[in-house]
Amino acid sequence: MNNHKNFASIEIPLVKKLYELYKYAHKSVSVFPKHERYSLGEKIETNILEAIEAVIFGNAQPKNFKDAYLLRANAKVEVLKILFRLAMDNEFINSTQYLKTEEYLCESGKMLGGWIKYLHSGAAGYAQNCNVDRKSMRK
Repeated sequence: MNNHKNFASIEIPLVKKLYELYKYAHKSVSVFPKHERYSLGEKIETNILEAIEAVIFGNAQPKNFKDAYLLRANAKVEVLKILFRLAMDNEFINSTQYLKTEEYLCESGKMLGGWIKYLHSGAAGYAQNCNVDRKSMRK
């Protein structure tokens, strides 16, 4: 049986979004300068994979235990925003690549925030501010 064909139909939307981010980031990281590929690039890829892992583990938990995993995934998304900003500021990625990664991260953050808010039944939302000043990205 070929299970990988069913991947898109059974996966959690948030996992799909982070999966797509990983594929995009992996291509970007592969052209980083060698030293940065094995430091900042590796950190970026590791954080994306750990966010995916936290979401999958969180999804497998009973409702009252999910939030610890989802909060961890949310923190990973916030760290990734900083790491991608560092990559852009150091000219390892361009502003277009940065904006694409920021789009993935903002969508992921909104999904996580909504899920966490649902778990807390109306508590203050956890979705982070995703306003990117596109003018400041232009060089």
